[in-house]
Amino acid sequence: MAQPGDRAALSELLADTWRRQGPLAVEEQMAWLRNGLSAIALTRKQAVGFMGLSPRLPTGSPAETWADLALAAVATDQPVGKILASLLESALPALRGQGITGATCLASEGWLRDGLAAAGFVQVDRVMGYAHGFGHNGPLPPPIAEIRAAGSPDFEPVLAINAAAFEPFWRYDDTTVLSWLLTSDHAAVAEVDGELAGFALTSVNVETEYAYLIRIATLPAFQGLGVGKQLVADALAYARTTRASGLALNTQASNTVSRRLYESLGFRPTSQALSVMVYPVVRDA
Repeated sequence: MAQPGDRAALSELLADTWRRQGPLAVEEQMAWLRNGLSAIALTRKQAVGFMGLSPRLPTGSPAETWADLALAAVATDQPVGKILASLLESALPALRGQGITGATCLASEGWLRDGLAAAGFVQVDRVMGYAHGFGHNGPLPPPIAEIRAAGSPDFEPVLAINAAAFEPFWRYDDTTVLSWLLTSDHAAVAEVDGELAGFALTSVNVETEYAYLIRIATLPAFQGLGVGKQLVADALAYARTTRASGLALNTQASNTVSRRLYESLGFRPTSQALSVMVYPVVRDA
């Protein structure tokens, strides 16, 4: 298992290999080296592989606790599948000990996806990117919701909507969603007859070309009525007021309802879809 003293070896591996995916910030590397879940493969004190696992907080009932494979790296002269399988085997006792439901990773086609498959991960879905370049928006249904800025009294209802709208795997914990809510540039809620029916969080990064729709959710009782479409249209209207060239978002390939909604408003698929790779952690008998 990785330790804080492995930072130099990890830094050397990350500098020498092109087979790496994930953030490279030193602070994040140190968090993975300290959390007791991450694994490193060494040959004569030289790192040849690393699996940085970051646990989410529990969500759902019964609770599920997922760990994201946040950083993966394998030396260019090593067999990817074999190294990743060895790293996973080393991490499994700690994952079981911390009650982790499973490990997951978004991987593009190539070395990481193929290596994870060889190590026992399975593809359960794909994540697709969509973008709107501020062309035609498409027809909008008659508005049934009032769209307004979110305030602090809305925080608990927003978290409740997030919990009701997503399965635990896609839900993320309250702390993460609250962080998005507090740091987004445009947090909007949809209200129908005095009841909060949905929310959308949009951020603008001046270093990127597009604004980004971070999160959108509609309470199940209000789905199919056009509330989600109103929220997306509001996010588009906000993004137009910024220096962004358009609005981008991600959604699951299996979520055909959302994909039809986005496409009806003029969004188009962008880059290659990412594979959602999952390794379920089986508890010891």
